[in-house]
Amino acid sequence: MTGGQLIVECLVQYGVEVIFGMPGAHTIAIYDALYRHPKIKHILVRHEESAALMADGYARATGKVGVCCVTTGPGVSNAATGLGVAHGDSIPVLLISSQVHSEAAKRRRGLFHSVDQLALTKPITKWNARADTTEQIPQVIAQAFRMLTNGRRGAGHVEVPLNVLQQEVEVRSSKFEVNSSESNSGLRTQNSEFQRAAKLLAEARRPLILAGGGVIAGEAWAELVEIAELLQAPVLMSPMGKGVIPADHPLCGGVTFTWVTADLQNMEKSVSPLASMADAALAVGFRFSQLATVNYTLPVPKPLVQIDIDRDEIGANYPLEVGIVADAKVALRQLREGLEAEGVQRGARFSWMPDSARPQPRVDVGPASDPPVNWWELREVLNRDAIVAADIVRSGYALVGQFPVYQPRTFMHSASFIAMGHAFPAALGAKVAFPDRQVVSVSGDGCFLMTGQELATAVQHGINVVGIVINDRCLTGIAALQDAHYGGRRVAVDLVNPDFVRYAESFGALGLRVMRAEEFKPALQKALWAEKPVLIEIVC
Repeated sequence: MTGGQLIVECLVQYGVEVIFGMPGAHTIAIYDALYRHPKIKHILVRHEESAALMADGYARATGKVGVCCVTTGPGVSNAATGLGVAHGDSIPVLLISSQVHSEAAKRRRGLFHSVDQLALTKPITKWNARADTTEQIPQVIAQAFRMLTNGRRGAGHVEVPLNVLQQEVEVRSSKFEVNSSESNSGLRTQNSEFQRAAKLLAEARRPLILAGGGVIAGEAWAELVEIAELLQAPVLMSPMGKGVIPADHPLCGGVTFTWVTADLQNMEKSVSPLASMADAALAVGFRFSQLATVNYTLPVPKPLVQIDIDRDEIGANYPLEVGIVADAKVALRQLREGLEAEGVQRGARFSWMPDSARPQPRVDVGPASDPPVNWWELREVLNRDAIVAADIVRSGYALVGQFPVYQPRTFMHSASFIAMGHAFPAALGAKVAFPDRQVVSVSGDGCFLMTGQELATAVQHGINVVGIVINDRCLTGIAALQDAHYGGRRVAVDLVNPDFVRYAESFGALGLRVMRAEEFKPALQKALWAEKPVLIEIVC
């Protein structure tokens, strides 16, 4: 096999079914290997950033490693934003890139595309490496999948020099043996820590559960709901934890914040009241990030039990009583046994969550932008398993805080890297994974025009997503900050936009325009029934 063929066959062994990318002169050997390959589908993007963002959306929706492939130099630097998004939110995305000829790379003089790519991606990946010989490719790919799926998940980057991709090597079948001996379940914590945690939570009168993305990564949502019902503890979710408990479950307390004020730097008004009412808390896979804690103003109870697979997160931002380094699923099962040993029985407790603290059936965006839609209608129209991607836009933040989600892996948002333009390509990645499910993205006009050219990708590959773009001809979040802090002196926030309906139609997609509130629901229903990609423009 050539090195390019070897990469593709290694990916097949790890269950990869889709690669998002764009070919370049240095990656032709990989693309030749993909030519009519029976087990891997390739999605051709229009920009390498979108390749990484689509792989991110695919990984968020499936829990599998999302894979993207780009060429040397600008291909990698373009994809860097997508790697940053994935790594910041602990999403397993693997970027495979070429590199200049291995001998030429050592000189780094007068070469086109030449750059120290591993130094470039090191800060925005969990792990990166180069295969310096064709023989090293199986080991490097194997290590990539181990690193990205064990412990805290994250992004990874493998580069292979041009000559290594083109070289032929004799391959033994043993090279393809998948080593899955490492497992998160191998993490062990002393029973005494679980006993302390169980005792603290059993004695609490108003226990609260804080659930983050680690619960979803560990597929521990059923175990978490079981603990919540045993303790009758309300569950507050981080943006990455949305969906760990169904929105209509009586113990669902929503997200740690409910809505975003006109001043994005004054979000403290939106903190859920449940945190200040609780007398003990159990945090599971919850990173206590700036967004999840609303600028670290979340009043977490001092009797805190924290479970996280990443040792560095234990007690990093809030003091705690008990810290447990473990996989969420394993730890919650052991904690349940500890609670039962403490005499906590199902049905013996009553929920202390007041009705006033329950999530309300509304989605407000505040005064800074007023799109003529009722976002609650989005939830009414969509199926329970529909996937929604919310971009870095006022309405997106409102959806993060208030949009009801009923299943894990059905809501996507760039919660850590805060990358504009994430939603639409992420939605495409999710739709590739689940073509029979409804997938909708919500973007502002500034966000959409960063990655909206991927409408061409959607049409070419029949990825029938519904993209919603809010056209207020303004970078509204920045304008709100300028209004609040700089006397209304708006600078560099006014946008000149295309006719979005004609823009969509020029690609072969369906374009719809919403001018009044009563037009939104019919437009959404029409879009979901259309057998092609759809862009709905909401004119403010």
